[in-house]
Amino acid sequence: MTDRGLRRSVYQCINNYPYDAASNGNAQANLQASCKNSLDFVQRMNLLNTLNVHNGCVNTVNWNASGTLIVSGSDDNHLVITEAKSGRVAAKTKTLHKRHIFSARFMPFTNDQAVISCSGEGIVMHTEFLAPYVSGRSLEDALVDDSGRNANFFDCHAFGSTYDVQPLPDNSRTFLSCGEDGTVRCIDLRVSSSCAESVCEKHIFITAPCAVTAMDVAPINHYNVAIGCSDSIVRIYDRRMLSGGTGSGTDQERITWPIKAYPIPMEYTRRHYRPTCVKYSADESELLVSYSMEQLYLFDLQHPGYNDAELLKSGCYTPKLRRDDDPEPQMPRLRFRGDWSDTGPNSMATAEQGHNRLNVGQARPPLEPGVLSRLSDEIFRMLNSQTRQTRALNATSNNSSGNRSTGHLSWQDAVIRTLDNRSEATSSRNSSQLLTRVRNAAASQTEFSQPPSAVTNLAGDASMSADIPEAEQLPDVKKRDTEDTGSRDGQKYPLSKFDYVKMSYNGHRNSRTMVKGACFWGDDFIMSGSDCGHIFVWHRRTGKVVKTLLADHRVVNRVQPHPTLPYLLSSGIDYNVKLWAPIGSTPTFDAEETAGLIKSNEIMLVETRDTITVPAQIMIRILASLHQYRRLMHASGGESSTGAVNSRLRRNETVQQEAMETDEEVVVVVDDEDNNNDDGDNGNNDRNNSDNNDDSNNSNVT
Repeated sequence: MTDRGLRRSVYQCINNYPYDAASNGNAQANLQASCKNSLDFVQRMNLLNTLNVHNGCVNTVNWNASGTLIVSGSDDNHLVITEAKSGRVAAKTKTLHKRHIFSARFMPFTNDQAVISCSGEGIVMHTEFLAPYVSGRSLEDALVDDSGRNANFFDCHAFGSTYDVQPLPDNSRTFLSCGEDGTVRCIDLRVSSSCAESVCEKHIFITAPCAVTAMDVAPINHYNVAIGCSDSIVRIYDRRMLSGGTGSGTDQERITWPIKAYPIPMEYTRRHYRPTCVKYSADESELLVSYSMEQLYLFDLQHPGYNDAELLKSGCYTPKLRRDDDPEPQMPRLRFRGDWSDTGPNSMATAEQGHNRLNVGQARPPLEPGVLSRLSDEIFRMLNSQTRQTRALNATSNNSSGNRSTGHLSWQDAVIRTLDNRSEATSSRNSSQLLTRVRNAAASQTEFSQPPSAVTNLAGDASMSADIPEAEQLPDVKKRDTEDTGSRDGQKYPLSKFDYVKMSYNGHRNSRTMVKGACFWGDDFIMSGSDCGHIFVWHRRTGKVVKTLLADHRVVNRVQPHPTLPYLLSSGIDYNVKLWAPIGSTPTFDAEETAGLIKSNEIMLVETRDTITVPAQIMIRILASLHQYRRLMHASGGESSTGAVNSRLRRNETVQQEAMETDEEVVVVVDDEDNNNDDGDNGNNDRNNSDNNDDSNNSNVT
């Protein structure tokens, strides 16, 4: 039997092992691979150990190269090194991160003493433990202070969060980081030991036209780097065509276009589907991509891909451009930050919930009776009332008088405008200059989330979008026809054939957190976390769900397979790391229960796409303002002009201010913990394990 056949038969590997071990160097690898490729082993997966090593949500977990140690990072801003076999903590240290640690990985060729990490405030760190790990120590003895480590601090990402860090497999002193500022930075510790410059250019390795939310380095050809961008396009780069990040040369000389790009398999995108994970297969022939609000896709890297500039120029992946076939925009639903009622194994779609049903998906009892949900519904109802039409008409009247603002062009609009003006003979140097302009345009959009002022204006701005004529909403941008448009390379847009997609995987739900990992399990299976608290396992070639594991009370953020053995790590909103292994006495899979779970996830995913998460303070202020506005409109009979309404608003300013002050007091009752946490920091120190599932991961909400 060939090695390929042995990798799919545990019995044959064991039967031939005594004879092949001496003559065939692949005998051990074949046996290990056959255990992961066995459906029987997958359906025997069960919880082996729970590692209670953190006091906050665990957003990242990874193995070392040999699979003997585990590194994890949490909202408690600690890095923890744990022995996989015994579950004992080998080292634990408080980092300089101030917000959620999104990624932490071992550096290669460092005896597992060095760890790189990044976090929500944009800081990248390289932490090197000076003393060897000692097994059998207590948690207190394992704490490492500043004297027991060297910490390199890099705060050179221009703004926003950093989502991932990746070591280069062939170098122990160089690693990559990606973030909201649209850059991938290459940090070489031999050149720079720290960086805190507010505007840093020397580490920029790749400049993308938008936020880089996920990336991966090819496991064999380490020169290839895949990045997932918030415009729903995955781009492939060759490191040999990029600068080493040493600071030599100008921006135009450093920046290049990717060698190829793969858009999300849709003709058009009417919203951004942000990739939360990109992962190369072991043989680099395929790329696994997980999209927020969408499915998992398996891309064929043998496909030549598409030209990145032409994808942007086509307008198919610029959701802010209205098209003739676009449906009328709907008023989004609002959700309180800290409201996790739509996550967990017992969460239900709105249509399935009873009117007075308590949400058992929450770990702690919800406010009685459903205060958060009822406030959101009230705001939603008021924003869609007759007041909406009256306010939109007044706004349209103001616009017709010449006071309309042209608005701020998005980075996609800037790219399209520039590309439209390029001639056929544009040189590669001009292409580099274009990317520089795109980067500058992206840098101007520094808001990671909507500011309070933007949310406060939701009653006016969102309602106007449905009633103002299409041409008036975007006066500076030409509408794109839905007809096919040609490109210089002969490709027609929009794409009608997505032959680079080998398989799609659905049934899970990826919408609530900024990080959501997926992985290959051997040669035959795909795994991913879900907002329903389960781990989903699909067959790689058929796309069918073959196993689900209940792994969290709310959301599973990360899944990481052991480098060689059939062990699996998972982490999420719970304050622990879970270790899974095929220890079940018999294979189990409840197809009927899984079908119900998939159906519920599909319904809730559609609902979540039209939901915006905002702080409780903002929602209550919106509610108070809308009540005041309705009283004014009712008093005026709905016929007063905009000037009269504004005059009444000014006369009642004192009353409204008192109402807002009262609302701030109410906020303490509605969401006291949210109000005490600074910008979503989690206040995790004094909680016991029974509170593992509260709103400590607020800033992870998408």
